[in-house]
Amino acid sequence: MKRSIVAFLLLACTLFIPALATAGPIKAYVAEFAITPQEAGGLKTTLQTLLSSRMASEAILPVTAAAEAEVLITGSYTQIGKVFSLDAVAKLSSGRTLSTVFEQGESQDDLIPALGKISAKLKAEILQRYPQASAPAPAAPRAATIAAEPVQTGSLPGSSVWLSQRVKGAQMGLTPALSRGEGREFFLAESHALRVYRQEKTLKLLTEVQLPLSEKIISVDCAGADQDGSLRVYVTIMEGEAPASKIYRYQDKQLKLVASKLPYLFRAIALNGGESKIYAQEMGITEDFFGDLYEVSLTGANVEKKNPIKLPRYANIFNYNRVTGPDGKNYATVLSSDGYLVVYSQEGEEIWRSSEKFGGSETFFLRDNATNVKDTYEKARWRFIDQRITVTKDGQIIVPQNYGFFVVGNNRSYSKYSLVSFNWTGSSMEERWRTKQSQNYLADYFFDQESREFVLLEVVQKEGLFGSGGSTVRVIRAD
Repeated sequence: MKRSIVAFLLLACTLFIPALATAGPIKAYVAEFAITPQEAGGLKTTLQTLLSSRMASEAILPVTAAAEAEVLITGSYTQIGKVFSLDAVAKLSSGRTLSTVFEQGESQDDLIPALGKISAKLKAEILQRYPQASAPAPAAPRAATIAAEPVQTGSLPGSSVWLSQRVKGAQMGLTPALSRGEGREFFLAESHALRVYRQEKTLKLLTEVQLPLSEKIISVDCAGADQDGSLRVYVTIMEGEAPASKIYRYQDKQLKLVASKLPYLFRAIALNGGESKIYAQEMGITEDFFGDLYEVSLTGANVEKKNPIKLPRYANIFNYNRVTGPDGKNYATVLSSDGYLVVYSQEGEEIWRSSEKFGGSETFFLRDNATNVKDTYEKARWRFIDQRITVTKDGQIIVPQNYGFFVVGNNRSYSKYSLVSFNWTGSSMEERWRTKQSQNYLADYFFDQESREFVLLEVVQKEGLFGSGGSTVRVIRAD
């Protein structure tokens, strides 16, 4: 009996030893910072030393050589006038990115606090993502056990079936209009203009309206024809720090203003892959998104809100959708404020979170940040509009994934993207496919349920000091 107990303890110890071996701190190396302008080059090693000391904890061990590290951290310091930006990236030695963070300040007095915030963000994301990202890939399954629907990459789905000519300007919004015999029609928006195009052999402009410079479009949405066969297009507009949205009627190739100065944010959402409907949400005095999500009913120029929907944490009108699980229950799908895809139960409990970031948008509005300026060192709060989450009739969850880098502070620049499809199994998201990377920024898109085609708005050249940029519309098949 004693021998059996001893043997059991020895076996338990041998099983436990590997766990102890992998439970040590993560070795991290902080490289010298890249400095702009060159006159501030003396900060290279100073910032390296300061960040390295702040990364040290029981879970993370800074090392003095990159060859010894499991995680490599590179940083940059950019100063324009008195304002500076600190940017840092943490990667595995294999090159896989774990975290991209940034902070900015208005003077050198803000530099040390900004370093503290950078280190806190890096540590949190490294500790969250390192175990999964560094785990060895599972052994290849035998032929008899290969999944029936393996993840697909490459050109199917994603093969272009139509590509428009270059459209002048960096367009930011896209939504469907009508599908006629002459070709598909859709609304295209840039910051101060709304246009209607038809997809023929080339993109044909049908009509347009110009908005004053004081009004900035942040989204454009439509949910199909009314009983009279005309369309209502909902244009979410920011005027200063408050929404001043407009509704247009599109009929006989003309856009007619129906209502203006509306205090709502609008979005077309097809919950559970069903009928697309227009929803509205209000904006609070201090909150960017306030209260419930409401279905919109329009009578003449009067907007009626009905059927309120309670939103879970992180959710707002621009980043929310809902999918039906295998158990018949509703699950909320949300892009969190830091870009992770999150799933909530009907009770509002977070039950799944992605290990990589999705979405990514360059469309934003500004709001006063006076109450938090001591914490963020910014007088204005930048709020970026999230990418749409699409749920199809067959239960696929489609999420865009823009890639790129931060230039200075909140000035985002994305340069390539993919579309990713998931299935909700009831316990986790399983990836079905993703399109090959396109070397452009995806500003907006919609899914045509009838033709099973994605219509994609790509920015091929960013707006700059010497030009207004350029865009194109691409159509790809989902099957």
